[in-house]
Amino acid sequence: MSKNKKMSLSGGDTTEKFIYKPKDLIWAKMKGFTPWPGMIVEPPLDLLTQQRRANTKCVFFFGSRNFAWIEENNIKPFEGPWKEELAKVSKPAAFRHAMADIDKYIDDPAEVDDQINESCGVPNHATEADFDKIRDAVDSDENAVDAVDADADANNGVVVHVVGSPDVSEAVEGENNADSSASPTVTAATPATAKSPGKRTPKAKPVSAVSATKAAKASTTKSAQKRRISAHQTPTGANTSGAPNAKRGKRVVSGGATPGNFDGASSSSPTARRRVEVDALLASLAAKRAPNAIALLDRPVVTRPETQAIDMNSRSNTLADRDIVPSELTFGFLGLGMMGSTIVKDLIYTGHKVVVWNRTIDKCQPFVEAGAEVKDTPMDVVEAADIIFCCVSDPKGAKDLVFGNCGVLQLKDLRNKAYVEMSTVDPDTSLDIGEGIKQCNGRYLEAQIHGSRQEAADGMLIILAGGDRTVFEECHSCFKTIAKNTFFLGTDVGNACKVNLILQTIQAVSLVGLAEALALADRFSISLNDIIDIFDLTSMKSPLLLAKGKEMAKGDFNPQQPLSHMQRDLRLVLNMAENLDQSMPVTSITNEVFKHTKRLGYSEHDSSAVFVRSRF
Repeated sequence: MSKNKKMSLSGGDTTEKFIYKPKDLIWAKMKGFTPWPGMIVEPPLDLLTQQRRANTKCVFFFGSRNFAWIEENNIKPFEGPWKEELAKVSKPAAFRHAMADIDKYIDDPAEVDDQINESCGVPNHATEADFDKIRDAVDSDENAVDAVDADADANNGVVVHVVGSPDVSEAVEGENNADSSASPTVTAATPATAKSPGKRTPKAKPVSAVSATKAAKASTTKSAQKRRISAHQTPTGANTSGAPNAKRGKRVVSGGATPGNFDGASSSSPTARRRVEVDALLASLAAKRAPNAIALLDRPVVTRPETQAIDMNSRSNTLADRDIVPSELTFGFLGLGMMGSTIVKDLIYTGHKVVVWNRTIDKCQPFVEAGAEVKDTPMDVVEAADIIFCCVSDPKGAKDLVFGNCGVLQLKDLRNKAYVEMSTVDPDTSLDIGEGIKQCNGRYLEAQIHGSRQEAADGMLIILAGGDRTVFEECHSCFKTIAKNTFFLGTDVGNACKVNLILQTIQAVSLVGLAEALALADRFSISLNDIIDIFDLTSMKSPLLLAKGKEMAKGDFNPQQPLSHMQRDLRLVLNMAENLDQSMPVTSITNEVFKHTKRLGYSEHDSSAVFVRSRF
């Protein structure tokens, strides 16, 4: 790997910045995890479609053998003065396995290389290196064209160059050679509008990648081409004898490219074919590097909702009235998002012993001050707790915490441990997680939570559980703390997920109907508050729709249940229905409404923000 110049880091220290290339062995630091041995690789096809930050590299982790995007400032070369210190990290099973795996790769890389090639697909797709080549070619071509334009301007539209020079002869395509009897001294230039007395056909030349790229670029700037063409017309007297070529090395006056040559010749020429190939490659790279770029073009400027800090001193009156005897077990909690932080706060308040982990370590500080213990990795939480709860934003995140690097299953033996999945996931994901836990001798319970952030703060959630009955009973004090009702839906894993997603479907469809009705009232200039007051007197009223209607009337979309989470649930519902060949046209339309609202910039706002899409 090549070294760049030294850079100054925070604290006055200096370090060497490295330019990483595929096959470089490195240490990679992911948030919430210890530095791990890995290797820079070309990203797999499925990883290319994921959003990522700038200055990231695709890393293959040894041991777990999975892939992830890692920022360059969290990467160090494997060999260096830090290796001895990083290699002594006390991770008895998974870390030693990863170190053994990288040592095995150094001795015999065939097995790992085959696995990477299989994951990344056949290496004939466009890579980062391909893009860099085209980018460099475009840059160098622009410099060459600028140089030719400068010569043309200096000579009143006449291009002056040395025949046979590699730089200029490739910068201008289709250039005619001068008469062999031309004088080495430049003759007086005539106006650029003068016509050449003789018509000549330029000699065909091999087309390089630079020329093809320039031709493709030139096709998008036709007005600039016309100005260049008119300025590069062959001057009178430049070539009158019809001699085939000027002598090599002589300084001559040469006619510019004709319009046909400047556009890349005929459609069957090598230039045109090469231009099509370059355009296709550029389109492929653009699609892979920024899959959501087109969707972001028309996005309006929307103020993001302020992140609400957790208030550890506030207490729910409902929770204070409950007679809760805390369990003597230790409970671990993975994920301190909008719902997770509120649940953990209530558990600490009622006297439960809690161990927490979160990807952003700063969010853990208020809970440490309240009496919780913080661990560095999910695997550390599993070691310290008897029952582990997980509450993250999507099925992929839930799977990563179980099967990923430093995840739950890295402990291998989960005897006397129980895992409770509280994230909103689809039945298939819940089954996969449950099977993985059971294979490591652990017990599994899915406990889907239905409700908003405010309902969580008030201890008024609905718990839908399924799986191991003994785990359900051991979690009784926790469920009594955060929920007003708890349902055990049997030992079959997946039932709780299905019921929760069905309830989310009813809620989402109702919200879109309410939003469209209020938008119609607004178009009629009828007071939205009057509509809500009348609605409250009808048999259709419900606490949810009344609360959301008031938010729509005020334009206050402070997130209680983020719109992106609701749209995620609709996507999971439609995937379930697709597997059953169940038609759900209204749910499909509802999902499109939420998707459009996300595109308008309301992803992190409350689900009541669908009113914006209906109104405008």
